[in-house]
Amino acid sequence: MHVFIGGTASGKRQRVAERYPEARWRDADEMMRRVPGAGVGPSPGAGAGPAIDDGDTVVISGWLAWLEAELENERENESASADDDRLGRRWREVFAGWASSPGRRVLVLEEVGRGIVPVDPAQRRLRDLMGWLSQDAVRLASQAHYVRHGLTMRLDGKEAAAAGRAD
Repeated sequence: MHVFIGGTASGKRQRVAERYPEARWRDADEMMRRVPGAGVGPSPGAGAGPAIDDGDTVVISGWLAWLEAELENERENESASADDDRLGRRWREVFAGWASSPGRRVLVLEEVGRGIVPVDPAQRRLRDLMGWLSQDAVRLASQAHYVRHGLTMRLDGKEAAAAGRAD
């Protein structure tokens, strides 16, 4: 699994498209619905969209929008189905599967933690969740890159973390 993270209009998509011109681009919401048990409640959209071969390179973006939709669903249904721990378990399971799959999964993640802290508790929660999701993705990634102003910087991923634990 490969992670690209950066703020809005930072150049993430362009860098990913240059590096993986053969990739199929998918939305996080669609990909989470494809995974059995990863959606809230029944998964009527499971398997929706063009088929993805296990060997394909798939770029998955829209993670902030997916989290926003999950939190909105929680508010509308007045349920705890999207509580923080449950959401974390869901994305960690999915990321672990993608990290060990034969195909390459490239996650394009939004950096939302570098600005002013929102007054609204719901917006703070969204930013916290996005930060935790990003940390978990980078932890499982074989490669991670931070993109800012169109410049790409390699970050430590799974291999570096494993080497660091050995010291």
